[in-house]
Amino acid sequence: MPTRLLTLLFTLFAASSIPAFAQEARDFSAASARTTRGPGGAPVTGPSNAARPDIVTSFVAARHDARTLQSVVLRRENVAPTGVTHLTFGQQVAGLDVYGTYVRAALSGRGEIISVVENLAAVPPALAPIQITPPNALEAVFAEYYPGGGNTIQELRASGQTVVFSRGSHFSEEPTVTRIAVPMSNGAMQTGYLVVTWDNQNILRHTVIGPGGRVLVEELRTNTDTYKIFANHPGVSAQTVVTGPGTGNIYSPVGWVTLDTTIGNNVDAYLDRDNNNAADTNGRPVSSTKTFEYTFSLTAEPTTTENQKAAVTNLFYLNNVIHDKLYRHGFTEAAGNFQTNNFNKGGSGNDPVLAEAQDGGGTNNANFATPSDGSKPRMQMYLWTQSSPSRDGDLDSDIVWHEYGHGLTWRMIGSMSGPFAGAIGEGMSDTLSIYTNRDDVVGEYSYNNPKGIRRYPYTNYPLTYGDVTGSSVHSDGEIYAATMWKLLELWEASGRSQDTLFDVIVDGMNFTPSRPAYEDMRDGILASAKTQAEDCVIWKAFAQFGIGEGANGVEVCRAFSCSASVTESFVVPSACSATGGNTAPVVSISSPGDGASFASGASITFSGSASDAEQGDLSASLAWISSRDGQIGTGSSFSRTTLTVGTHTITATATDINGASGSASVSITVTAPVGGEDPTITLAVSGYKLKGVQHADLTWTGATSTTIEIYRNGVKIADTANSGAYTDNIGAKGSGSYTYKVCQAGTTTCSPDRTIVF
Repeated sequence: MPTRLLTLLFTLFAASSIPAFAQEARDFSAASARTTRGPGGAPVTGPSNAARPDIVTSFVAARHDARTLQSVVLRRENVAPTGVTHLTFGQQVAGLDVYGTYVRAALSGRGEIISVVENLAAVPPALAPIQITPPNALEAVFAEYYPGGGNTIQELRASGQTVVFSRGSHFSEEPTVTRIAVPMSNGAMQTGYLVVTWDNQNILRHTVIGPGGRVLVEELRTNTDTYKIFANHPGVSAQTVVTGPGTGNIYSPVGWVTLDTTIGNNVDAYLDRDNNNAADTNGRPVSSTKTFEYTFSLTAEPTTTENQKAAVTNLFYLNNVIHDKLYRHGFTEAAGNFQTNNFNKGGSGNDPVLAEAQDGGGTNNANFATPSDGSKPRMQMYLWTQSSPSRDGDLDSDIVWHEYGHGLTWRMIGSMSGPFAGAIGEGMSDTLSIYTNRDDVVGEYSYNNPKGIRRYPYTNYPLTYGDVTGSSVHSDGEIYAATMWKLLELWEASGRSQDTLFDVIVDGMNFTPSRPAYEDMRDGILASAKTQAEDCVIWKAFAQFGIGEGANGVEVCRAFSCSASVTESFVVPSACSATGGNTAPVVSISSPGDGASFASGASITFSGSASDAEQGDLSASLAWISSRDGQIGTGSSFSRTTLTVGTHTITATATDINGASGSASVSITVTAPVGGEDPTITLAVSGYKLKGVQHADLTWTGATSTTIEIYRNGVKIADTANSGAYTDNIGAKGSGSYTYKVCQAGTTTCSPDRTIVF
């Protein structure tokens, strides 16, 4: 194709040019998938010696006409550590890949079908053409996500159905535009374009463009975590010298290091302080003896030369450890893992993790962008500024595990965006961290607080599926992670190992439809479990959080905005409901006394006990909940000085391994201070951009007036109901710093300031 320049004017496709009869793309969430599994894990079909792909296509042939069946093509085949063969199929029509459709099947070693999950689209007699060109499609993406001015980029080359463009000023990777077929909601199939853009801020998007340059589907494939900042300082771990696999192990056959530096088959780790998505000069430590031993000084800033070498080494090591552990549990080449050389074991190679240490693109953050198999993902790790000296996320395995987890779920499940799937992605990433470190809090080092970054520890977590709102994937994701933490507790209490649970969870992703809801993840894990007893452990864990039998999560979408509607269920199947005479724990509270009153800021001691007829003393597992402040502590005794002003009902609860709970409650009152900064009014602020425009979400607790006043940079911007939440549509674009506080109406009693930086 001859090289030519494309000038993007952002004005070609006005809203009035979209036909009134334009159809929406079909639903691609898990709700559109059809799942077939036998009762109690029994095979769906009998044994067969036929080729595995033929067994599957013969099975789905009963559901679809010949034209649709002819469009089915095998994409991936791999054998899990369990011995089950997993196959993934897609569709092609008129030489074009069909967007968003698949068949995922699991077969036993005898050729029996165990599970089929599919959402194939019926192929109509004709594929509706599209009149716009690949440059037009890219222009439409620019107009949607990068408005505000022209940009000249260059059309470089074409290969098959894909046209590649130069990076221009916006992108870290060359944008691609691929002609595809798009199933529509009315049963038609429309020619469209899949536009893949990866910009300089590590935002990776897959956007489906239809007639008239209309955006039919948008999928953000970068997972970014923004964390709350606290003042307390936890302890930190000491460095220790460990060994790698040398010349290789069964998970990394050529070892970790290939070029005497932090470049290997699984990961390429380097400094990127200038945020150009490439290694800085001398950005990788070099050792001809592969001895990467650098002492990190915790009293110096992370940006000293020695500390930077230690940080890159740490990030390189952690990524390799994660690669090898997940490989052992089923995230292999054929499952879409991250490797340069796949050693002829399936999947697409040339996609090691690009791990960018001390990335200059931000602070107090981290992200992971996951392109399709065969393209390199990017992990960006930032410095954290809420302590002095600053802290380095590259040293925090919680953060690294969490970010890598996004790559796992995007590759093995797919479409991990939206209110449910996005939350599951965050929760599953937390799960990897808390399982690996056997710790029910996340990110306590980076965030400078022993309680971590989430609202509550995952032990005795107080929220359930019904608390999922769809407004925050991080908050909603906590509920999934808490379920998985409970699953680990019950699993190990039943005498099983965490190692076998890892096998079941990772393998369960092979049985899970794309863009899943919480119950889809549950069913995938159940499909991988081998016995009825294991099934019951899984059911009990999920049911405790409202994801039991009959639970249902539904996405309610308008345009590209989706919310969550949840039907909770705490019911387990009848086969798992027998308790065997189990009795609930008996709980008592010895302090504080019922009706006690305390001045704001006073130290209040909470003490209690719990005994269980079957398990004995459960006092150490008590969870303490305030009706105003949520979970305030765990264990038999602790103290608090920061309760919200007002009357609290304090409840202490203990739960035994069979899920039976007992509790006790007292009422106490905390009196208000007079004027000034009130630390019991807690304020959290998170910033985000919507089409480039700055917004800030404020949430608070502790204010007792009917209305509250909100201040931005010292100026009152709103009088609003004391609902605990407010969104400030700032309206500006680009960068900026904003300091907020909330005050009791008509007073000078305010929360401490909280600042966000764009």
